[in-house]
Amino acid sequence: MREEEFAKFLINDNQINSKDKAVRSRISKARLVEDRFNVNLDQIVKDDKKVYDLLNWIKEELKDSNGAIQNSVRKYYIFVNKIAFPTLSKYEKNNLISR
Repeated sequence: MREEEFAKFLINDNQINSKDKAVRSRISKARLVEDRFNVNLDQIVKDDKKVYDLLNWIKEELKDSNGAIQNSVRKYYIFVNKIAFPTLSKYEKNNLISR
């Protein structure tokens, strides 16, 4: 993960109000994901199927009921790809995945 660049991206994000705390929190959660699942977010966000799988792992393994950890991955996806990752249900529908 490119932490410094990601931090600058988050600081410039108009949707984030409390810049210092929110930026640190998202970076911390992204680091947690990389460590917990032994992945590199730069590699993951290049492949939508890997992002989808990672978001599901986070939901199931980390009991991310409020979506805060998933949000850090989604923000990183936007940082790298300049577009938002679809909701899990929309991704499933568009890729004919049944759960």
